[in-house]
Amino acid sequence: MRRARRERSLLASRPPLYWKLAKGKLTVWVAISALPGYLLAVPGAIDPCVFAALGVGTLLTSASAQSMNQIYEIPRDALMARTAARPLPSGRISTTEAAGFALATSSLGLGILTFGANPATAAIAGMTIVTYVCAYTPMKVLTPYNTHVGAISGSLPTLLGFYAALGTSLVTSPWGGHALWLFTMQTLWQMPHFYALAWIFRADYLKGGYNMFPLTDVTGLKTAAMSRPYLVAMCAMPWAASALGLASWMLPIGAAIPSALWWQSLRRFEQNPSIPTCRRFFLGSLTYLLATLALFTVYARAEQPIDPLAKSTDADEGQETASRTLEPAWRLRISKMFSELCPHETIQTYVLGALKFSCPFGGTKGSA
Repeated sequence: MRRARRERSLLASRPPLYWKLAKGKLTVWVAISALPGYLLAVPGAIDPCVFAALGVGTLLTSASAQSMNQIYEIPRDALMARTAARPLPSGRISTTEAAGFALATSSLGLGILTFGANPATAAIAGMTIVTYVCAYTPMKVLTPYNTHVGAISGSLPTLLGFYAALGTSLVTSPWGGHALWLFTMQTLWQMPHFYALAWIFRADYLKGGYNMFPLTDVTGLKTAAMSRPYLVAMCAMPWAASALGLASWMLPIGAAIPSALWWQSLRRFEQNPSIPTCRRFFLGSLTYLLATLALFTVYARAEQPIDPLAKSTDADEGQETASRTLEPAWRLRISKMFSELCPHETIQTYVLGALKFSCPFGGTKGSA
């Protein structure tokens, strides 16, 4: 009886340990970053099976990468207060068990992405694991530029959704520029995000023997100065997306709010460098990323050239139309439901009309 209770207790304790081994919160964020590409580029209606495979497969492959990372860093994690209680350095999970978990999650995740989406999606996920474990992880003790490599590895999941929707045809599709924009945005975002984290835990990272730029910054002013150019670039990116025709002009308008909030948290950190102000700057980065992913998903646009043999004449202007604006199928359905309630469609101001702003729930009229 007691043995049975112990076994049940042991089984009940495993899921939380595996969650920590997989760095569950980080893994969820990785999965979220993979979804916008699919929602944008899927040529027809959303396939719930493919969408589920994308989410589950990304979760599993990310869990595998995080587990391998922790296996590699057991000695260093044991030296740091913030990581000493993790399952591996604390001895609650053995290295063999962790390796089995990493192998199982990678195999299952890559299999789900291969057969639930397509092989190209699985290939990108595999590349993410390899660059994270084989390049970024060992570089963390060799050079402070490890963050740059980690940022690239951490941005590869943004491509998964596009590949799940389009496969290898993404490169030549109208959505290729959007994939590049999302990848670039998340790469830039990761630099101040990780700089803030490294500065907050700089004492621990030094104990672990890591090599990162913020670790020698006693005052925090250098960390803030290093972060500033990235925030400037990210404030400009929504405007660039609209200017390049990747999104409607509502994207930079909507992105102004999360950008201003994150910028304000940086200013507070600059004026009063401390753990609390840096932590708010770090948390502000998460809010910014989530908001930007959502806004880009809602406001992104693409144009597809029309076959010359199938060109149609515009009834209003009497000119031939060389391209047509693509709308994700899911957004077209929502447009039909909410177009009559859309204030942007019923209240046409001079500014909105001049800049051709458009609302995602207002049909295609005025799309930029």
